[in-house]
Amino acid sequence: MDIKNIIVKEYLESLTEKNELNRIFPILLEVMGFTILSKPTEYIGLQEYGKDIVAVGVDLDNVKKRFYFELKGGNERDITNENFYGKDGIADSLTQASYNKFVSAFPEFDTLPLKIIIVHNGIIKGAVQSTFESMIKGLEENLKNTTFDRWDISRLTIMFSEKLFGAYLLTDPITTKLFNRILVNLNASDGISKDYTQLIKILLEKNEWKKNKKLARKWVLLFESLKLIGFIIYTECKEYNNLEIAKRYLTHLTLAFWHWILKNKLERDKKVIVYFEQVLQFYYQVLTEYFSRTIDIACLKDGLYSEDGGRYEQIGYTNRTFEYLEYFCLRTNIDRFFNGKNNDELFNNLLVKIINNNNVCTRPLLDINSITISNILNLFIELNQAQNAKNYLFLVVRQIIYSKENFDFLPDCNNSIENVIKFLVTGTKPVYYSDSTSLLITMILEYIVIFDMEQSYNELRDFIKKHEIDLGIFIPFHGVGSKNTKLISDKNNDLEEQLFSKSFTDGYQSEIRITERSPSKNLSFAEFKEKTLRKDKEFTYQYRAAEAGFPFLTELAHTYFLTPYFPDKWRKYFNRFIPEN
Repeated sequence: MDIKNIIVKEYLESLTEKNELNRIFPILLEVMGFTILSKPTEYIGLQEYGKDIVAVGVDLDNVKKRFYFELKGGNERDITNENFYGKDGIADSLTQASYNKFVSAFPEFDTLPLKIIIVHNGIIKGAVQSTFESMIKGLEENLKNTTFDRWDISRLTIMFSEKLFGAYLLTDPITTKLFNRILVNLNASDGISKDYTQLIKILLEKNEWKKNKKLARKWVLLFESLKLIGFIIYTECKEYNNLEIAKRYLTHLTLAFWHWILKNKLERDKKVIVYFEQVLQFYYQVLTEYFSRTIDIACLKDGLYSEDGGRYEQIGYTNRTFEYLEYFCLRTNIDRFFNGKNNDELFNNLLVKIINNNNVCTRPLLDINSITISNILNLFIELNQAQNAKNYLFLVVRQIIYSKENFDFLPDCNNSIENVIKFLVTGTKPVYYSDSTSLLITMILEYIVIFDMEQSYNELRDFIKKHEIDLGIFIPFHGVGSKNTKLISDKNNDLEEQLFSKSFTDGYQSEIRITERSPSKNLSFAEFKEKTLRKDKEFTYQYRAAEAGFPFLTELAHTYFLTPYFPDKWRKYFNRFIPEN
């Protein structure tokens, strides 16, 4: 057996829960050309025994047939005397599948020959094999146009190797070696391995896209391979009991897939988007499982604090909390976009609990923490909880002022957590530590305008002037009606193609002032508000992701590639809470 088959066999054997086999097996059937009429999750709890998956396809004898697949995984993956005769066992499943009719509107469904297949990622043990074969022989004699089969671990290994893994994913020694290293080193670091990013890049760039009316098989194999990679990463991470790893890797997979779609101008191609939606749906499910496992802990007092963090936990706790809230807001936005606002009260209560019990989330360490702060404020706005937003913003302002006045600390504008650690441990700012400029504080000033918080403005204005902090907002050159498009350095990629592939830098810093040109005169809140509100159209952009129905994807890109939000992220709320004149 070659290395490819060994990897596939070991992976299939590692699927220790039935729902894991339920998720991956339909991918194989789709690649093999089957039309799937029902999947396992659609009939949980219903009387459809022996029909985990119902499909129509062409059999090895080149005859089109109905297929009923009964999946046995987890502790039932090996067929034994016990699970053959037990309740909902093999014998029961075969009988139910044979005599219980499945109703379908598929053309000529009832007239097609029927094949019932037991699928299990194990073996059949002992004398039960002869019992099994005797039973199916008897059923075939009594039933018209009905045959039976069994696909075990050996058969599945060959099929997955030839039809899926070997067809696109593990096609050469390089990809096979990369994939094997990814699985071996999955739990080795806190980031994403270079092997993983390289593998995804190789797969996406293997073929050049050419438009056809029908989606070519090589593209189906690519998209199914991406789904398969995501699922394998997820199952491996469950073995480590660490869905944090799965969250990171599936974030990269989702963004890389969407970037490929943008580069090939396919965001409106329904044949391609249906596969992206499947990857996105699985990513959402993993995020949901991640938060279902952790949310109760996060809502405890200092729940995101780690006692194993040691002397640097004052940094780790804060960093961990900001990241947790980033993805909590993202997952909430995805849920609200697809499922409506029925759970808004729950989301608001959970967000308030996390903030109240982990108050380090009001103490930014890096300028890029502006992303999390903006996510929280925007989510409160969308949940119609303006007062909660104001309370949180007030605490952030106070904490920034307190940290500077008492510890001479402001968030690092170069966004280096290593610099922050060195500074807080030694009391001396590293050479590349920068706190003389702050995009974060500038953003906060504009949110203060949104919420009409005059007192907070006055405090922050005096603080900024005292410590001579430069203010500015990053503006891309790509805005609607921009006069600076000739300054764009990366002319091969539009704004989103850059945003979804790297940290975005193709723009300029727009100066924000809290004084008149003569520094002696401070701008009053009314004067600053007036100047700020006039900038509502300074940067606008028509995002292709939003037009395709995925507006939350840009949030994910900003978070993953550490690109500060552009001002349209919050300026869309200008005047929302300001009384009309």
